[in-house]
Amino acid sequence: MDIKKDFQFHFETGSQDFYMMEYLLPPIILFLGIILFYVFIKKRILRDEKEDLESLKLLQELLDAGTITENEFKKKKNRITSKW
Repeated sequence: MDIKKDFQFHFETGSQDFYMMEYLLPPIILFLGIILFYVFIKKRILRDEKEDLESLKLLQELLDAGTITENEFKKKKNRITSKW
C-alpha cells in the first residue's frame, strides 16, 4: 500500500493554498493598505479644514465685536485661506 497514491488529494491541497497565499493575499493586503492610507489622509484634511473654518468664524465674531480692525481681519483671513 502506497500512502502517496491513497492520499494524493490530501497532499495536493497544500500547493493550492500556497498559490492563494502567494498570488492573492499580497494584492488584497496592498489594496486594504491603500484604502487605510486614503481614509487617514481624508480625515486629516477634513479636520484641518474644520479648524480653519472655526478660526474664520472666530475672526468674524471679533470683527463684528470691534476687537480687531478690518485690515487685521483681511490679513488673518488671507493667511488662513492661503492654505487652501
